[in-house]
Amino acid sequence: MNYQLVTTDSELVTFCEKIKNSQQLALDTEFVRTRTYYPRLGLIQVYNAQHLALIDPLNIQNWQCFTDILKSAESQKYFHACSEDLDVFMHEFNFIPQPLLDSQVVAAFLDNPISSGYATLVNKYLGVELDKSETRTDWLLRPLTDKQCHYAAADVYYLIPLMDKLIAQINAKGWLAAAYEDCQLSITRKKQVLASADAYLVIKNAWQLKTEALSYLKRLAQWRLNYARQHDIAVNFIVHEEVLWKIAKYKPTSLAELESLGMRGKEIRLYGQIILDFLKEPLTEMVEPIRQVIDYPDYKKIATHIKQQAEIVAKDADLSPELIVSRRQINQYVKWLNKEEAEQPELLSGWRGELLKGRL
Repeated sequence: MNYQLVTTDSELVTFCEKIKNSQQLALDTEFVRTRTYYPRLGLIQVYNAQHLALIDPLNIQNWQCFTDILKSAESQKYFHACSEDLDVFMHEFNFIPQPLLDSQVVAAFLDNPISSGYATLVNKYLGVELDKSETRTDWLLRPLTDKQCHYAAADVYYLIPLMDKLIAQINAKGWLAAAYEDCQLSITRKKQVLASADAYLVIKNAWQLKTEALSYLKRLAQWRLNYARQHDIAVNFIVHEEVLWKIAKYKPTSLAELESLGMRGKEIRLYGQIILDFLKEPLTEMVEPIRQVIDYPDYKKIATHIKQQAEIVAKDADLSPELIVSRRQINQYVKWLNKEEAEQPELLSGWRGELLKGRL
């Protein structure tokens, strides 16, 4: 497996000249995201079936030639399990490479588990066993070791031959357009940025809080998310969500009480007084209690019916029921039925809508 390490602007330009007319590009990223809100990019791997580069982003200033290629409609961009890679591209370049096809998504249409790993698929379809020992490595440390580079290169080296096999099989089954559609849905969801005013809605067990406590949770969660984004700190390294929930519920009045609820010393020094001040401020608005989706009328009946219909159409379509219908999609559909969501649900749209037409 031959690859080159690209570390300068001029090397990037030279490499981009080699791949600019490629019809297929395998892409992957390596990053660190332990204590930060945003992923810290450590490496970009690119392969066009001829030229493989490990692009070291730490010293590159001008990305124009590379981003032009990523935006080109002429080349198919291949990823595997791309959700976190899309976070990286959105943060670093403010766009997502397209057209995009995810090997994990394609494989799911071929009777593979929905979350099949890259190494599993490479072994199944190409007969190659990959070394995954560098999965937890620190990609920001320099110099990169030969073992790190080989591991990173392998993540794209086998992706094009893997996709060639997957695409041939999915074409034979007639589901390639559906796979592209699901990849596009992932992109659409990835572009939906959580509004800080809604941050309290994604905190575990927020629905258990009564109106006043929930209103304080909204205030605290909004502050925490804004602070995390401004200072690039993972939200739970500011105040863990379980502790934030307790603070909203019990409304402490002293630093000692914050400590008793689970805040750590450093957190108290940095944010303790800020939180106490938030709790002292009178509430100017009261938020409505959160309604759990399972509390909607006939939720269990509707969910059971949808799953049963998915089982029926799955047999005819030769697909897994779990691919056709997920719990998130059921919940989205129930909220839409109850006028909680205006956008047409995924179960009534695209290829799923065609399969389930007249059944829901």
